[in-house]
Amino acid sequence: MITCYQIQKQRNVQVATDDQANWIRVQSPLPQELQTLATKYGLPKTYVDAALDQHENARVEGLNPADDVPGLIVLRYPIEMTNEMGFRQFNTVPLTMILLADRVITIMDHPLQAFDDLAEQKLSPKPEEFALEVLWRVLHQFVIDMDKLNDETKQIEGSLGKAAKNTQLYQLMAMQKSLVFFDAALDHSGNLLKSLRAGERFFNTNGYLRRLHDVEVEVVEAQTMVRITNKLLDQYSTTVSAIVSNNLNLIMKVLTSLTIILTIPTIVGGIYGMNVRLPFANAYWAFWWLIGGTAVLCGIAAWWLWRKDYF
Repeated sequence: MITCYQIQKQRNVQVATDDQANWIRVQSPLPQELQTLATKYGLPKTYVDAALDQHENARVEGLNPADDVPGLIVLRYPIEMTNEMGFRQFNTVPLTMILLADRVITIMDHPLQAFDDLAEQKLSPKPEEFALEVLWRVLHQFVIDMDKLNDETKQIEGSLGKAAKNTQLYQLMAMQKSLVFFDAALDHSGNLLKSLRAGERFFNTNGYLRRLHDVEVEVVEAQTMVRITNKLLDQYSTTVSAIVSNNLNLIMKVLTSLTIILTIPTIVGGIYGMNVRLPFANAYWAFWWLIGGTAVLCGIAAWWLWRKDYF
C-alpha cells in the first residue's frame, strides 16, 4: 500500500498522487508497486532488493557527492510477536528510506506505531530533516520496547518464589532471543550513523550534525539497556533453574513425609487383617482402640518429621 503525504506548516495532508508529495509511505508493498517506483524515480535495483530482503542489515549508499543515485538508508526496527510457546518476543525487520531531491520514500513490510504517530506530527519537508526525524523515532522504539522487557522482568521476579515449572525459563528464553536481535540491529545502526557523519553529501551542516548526535545518543542508550538487561537475564536464568529445582525438592520432601505418615495405617491394618489369633481380637472396643492408636502413631510421626523440618 502506498500513501502519499504533502507536508505543510500545520499538518500533513494525504494526496492522491505522489507528484506533490514530500513523503511517500510504502507499507507491505507488492513487487509491482516497488518496480513502478523504481522506474519512475530511477532507483537502482539494489534499492528495491533491500526493500524486499527481510535479512537486510542496516547500511547506507549514495553518500558521496559524486554518486549519481538517490541516498539510501536501511534500518532495522523492532516488531512485537508471539512465539510458538505463547510468549511475547521481539524481532527486527528492515526499513528502507530513500532520499530524493525534494521527497523521501519509506518502505517497510510491517506496521510501526512510531510511523503512525509520525504522520500526525509537524514535520519538515526537507528530506534530510525528515530522515533524521525518522531515524530518531525508529531507534527510540528500541528504548520503548526495552522498557516493556524490563517490566516483564519485574513480573518474573514476583513469580520466582512459586516457580515449580519451566514456564519462567521459557519466558526468559524468549526475552533473551529478543535481546540478541536488538543487540545486532543496534550495533549495525551505530555503524550506520558513523557512516552518515563521515559522508559528505548529506547531514554535513551544523544543525544536521547536532540532530545526528541526538540520534547517536539514543542508540547508545538503547545499547546500554540491552547490555544491562542481558546480564540480568543471565543471572535470572541461573536463579530460576535453582529455584525451580529447590521448590521441586521441597515438594518431594513434603510428599515423602506424607507417604511415611500414611504408611502407618496401612501397616496396622495389614497386621490386624491377618487370619490368625491377635490380641484384642474379641474385644468390643478393639476397632476404636486401633483407630485411636493409629492416630496417635501418625501424630507422633508427624511431630517428629516436623521437628526435623521435613514439612
